[in-house]
Amino acid sequence: MRVGFFAWCTPTCGNSKGRSTALCVLLSGVIAACAAGDDVAPAAGSGAQVVLLNSDNFDQEVYQADIPVLVDFTATWCVPCKVVDPIVESLAPEMAGRAKIAKLDIDESTDIYRELGVNGVPHVLFFRDGEEQDRIVGVQSRETYVDYLEAMIAGKSAFEASLSFLNDDAFRRHFVVSRPVEDLEKALPDRPDLLVEPFENGQTPLSLILISPSVRQNAQIELALAQEPAVSTADLAGLGRCDDLKAALATDPEAASRPGPDGASPLWVAMMRAHRLEDRSCLRTLLDAGADPSREQADRFHLARPLVLREDVDLLREFLDRGMDPESTNDEGYNLLHWASVYGMVDGARLLLERGVDAGAKTRQGQTPLDILQDRRERRMESLEEVESDEHRAVLAESLREIDEIIALLEG
Repeated sequence: MRVGFFAWCTPTCGNSKGRSTALCVLLSGVIAACAAGDDVAPAAGSGAQVVLLNSDNFDQEVYQADIPVLVDFTATWCVPCKVVDPIVESLAPEMAGRAKIAKLDIDESTDIYRELGVNGVPHVLFFRDGEEQDRIVGVQSRETYVDYLEAMIAGKSAFEASLSFLNDDAFRRHFVVSRPVEDLEKALPDRPDLLVEPFENGQTPLSLILISPSVRQNAQIELALAQEPAVSTADLAGLGRCDDLKAALATDPEAASRPGPDGASPLWVAMMRAHRLEDRSCLRTLLDAGADPSREQADRFHLARPLVLREDVDLLREFLDRGMDPESTNDEGYNLLHWASVYGMVDGARLLLERGVDAGAKTRQGQTPLDILQDRRERRMESLEEVESDEHRAVLAESLREIDEIIALLEG
């Protein structure tokens, strides 16, 4: 069973449901070790070790394995991977002879990463009898990985195993946004409150679905609404119910800029849903009601990226005129000009440079907008040499044209 990508988020400490509290203790220790530069690995002589996978041995070690296999897709630059990797490594001695624990660096074996459609890291995939059984995105408790493997060893399905984890909010979040809608429907008899009960921070499953884009998002929304959940102001914006939103804002104008329990503002939700809703987008409703793009946004919900993704230079100009700081950055140090470079927004880059945005500003990894563009250009050139489709070549050629145009702006 293949499920989609859900961006990782740090679990909330203090959850009384057991696993989350234990997970937070584990996370704090691992993060402290990472900060100190220490590696967390199984003790010497503790038994089986993690199998390091690559393009040459993946078939033999995974598809031809006669026991269940856990594969940790990771990368050296990935921050949450520094939490997941030690958890996975610690499983090898415990599972010796009954299940195989393996890791694959996506930068060293990109063909496997792409073939399996692994969108983002950390990503843990489970295999049995040469077939993928399930995948989990982001940080989960050690107990979750162990229980998955024990269920597969016992011959149970991944779905059966996952139902037993739904009391853990971190796993329920993953389940709600990443499972096929058919699985959510199958789970409802066992967990009728699956799509209604708020998570530990007060966020509802509907709100979570609305901020988690995927190919199945509309079907997830329809199923969640059928359960008659509570609907917030931000939810109205994400659902395209603009008349209801306008009425709600008339009685509570501050709600136009008020972030939800997870930190997402109605403005952020509206922008992320605008491409799906098209002419039903409530973005204009919020702006007309006084939504303030100059307010500080939580890192995951920083407005810069979704604003650039709109590819609307007039909207970008309006946000700047309304006080949005073009040099405000997310946790990785990306500002509006960095994102315009990432997505090839030529007119946006031109406007930002005219407004005096520093072309030499660096991300946390030390990249300027020019560095980002040069990296993108190199990758596009490599792809151009490999593709055979004329249509694909035309798309790459247009992307290169945009990249070169922004490079000229930055160097000029």
